[in-house]
Amino acid sequence: MFIPRITAKAKYESSGILILIQASGGGNYWGEYEGVKIKVYLRGSPRDINGRTYLIVQQMKMDFNVKEIKMGVDGIHNGNTVLQAALNLFINSNSQELLKEMKPHLKKKLLILMRNFADKIFSQVPYDAFLV
Repeated sequence: MFIPRITAKAKYESSGILILIQASGGGNYWGEYEGVKIKVYLRGSPRDINGRTYLIVQQMKMDFNVKEIKMGVDGIHNGNTVLQAALNLFINSNSQELLKEMKPHLKKKLLILMRNFADKIFSQVPYDAFLV
């Protein structure tokens, strides 16, 4: 699957030290992800339920890549604009490396959401409807 662009906005809270400077706070996060490619692998089996055959998901795997990432935050360490600008520059200069670090956790979360979505669809639509 190819998604040309994903835009995200969220609230965040963080605590920690970045390059020997306290970088804690909370505020707004924004992200723009361009050229998102997603591969989903699904293994299922047909099961008879109340006289109808439905697909039951047995296993689901996924992977994704993002061609271009732009992200930013505000609200770093009580509104320190210099630190905020430095952090946003660091984030965007290293966005692909940061994605590699975050990817295992993101994949786990996305697989849970996708698995729940697939289970709901397959529990409502009989197996033979997919073969038509």
